[in-house]
Amino acid sequence: MRFPSRSSKTGARRQRGDILLESLIGIVLMSIIGLGMTYAASRAAVSQRDMKVQNIAVSQMRALIVRYGKGLCSTDAAQARVVLPIQAEAIPLNATCTDTAGVSIGGVSIATPTSTLGTVVLTTRSTDSGLFGGIIRVGDET
Repeated sequence: MRFPSRSSKTGARRQRGDILLESLIGIVLMSIIGLGMTYAASRAAVSQRDMKVQNIAVSQMRALIVRYGKGLCSTDAAQARVVLPIQAEAIPLNATCTDTAGVSIGGVSIATPTSTLGTVVLTTRSTDSGLFGGIIRVGDET
């Protein structure tokens, strides 16, 4: 039977310290992974909020075009705004209208009043792009 020497006792003490150090490194690595997962989840939540706000704005902009049409560029220009649940005030929109002089059917051109034809494009202001995550454009632009 061999008796432990003095050097083997100090070796055992060193191993206990190594285990503590390895545990500490493992905890640090797990906390870094946890922080990374939390960051990714928060970015996903922000993206989801932006998509919901954009969806609400697009729905309201489409309803405005259907309801007022080309009137958004002249008489009903004050109606060109959206109301979001996260804002207390209505957000004004930029309305752009274009006129077309007539319709062509089967190669035959038919002249019609310009007040009934044309396109309406609603866009959010560039100053509000932080709220929407960019500029939103709704309408038919050819």
